[in-house]
Amino acid sequence: MAEGSWVLRPRPNSAARVRLFAFPYAGGGGSAFRTWASDLPPDVELCAVQMPGRESRWKEPPYTRMDALVPALHDGLLPYLDRPYAFFGHSLGALT
Repeated sequence: MAEGSWVLRPRPNSAARVRLFAFPYAGGGGSAFRTWASDLPPDVELCAVQMPGRESRWKEPPYTRMDALVPALHDGLLPYLDRPYAFFGHSLGALT
């Protein structure tokens, strides 16, 4: 994953009909969902969201305000919104 990338795709699937964006719990990273890809139907692509300040993005400052995070997150996810999608989040990951 390139620095600054918002999305981890453990099993990229260009034929997927749906993308599932999974938001980790507070303080967690996208790797929390690494095992999910093998359990999803073949037409669903897992896109684990990787927040700044976490895991491979640890050198980037984390966001502390939702009003600053949302526009940046939108720009980061936009290239992946070319097909139907769903969001999953739990704990504080459900707030994003």
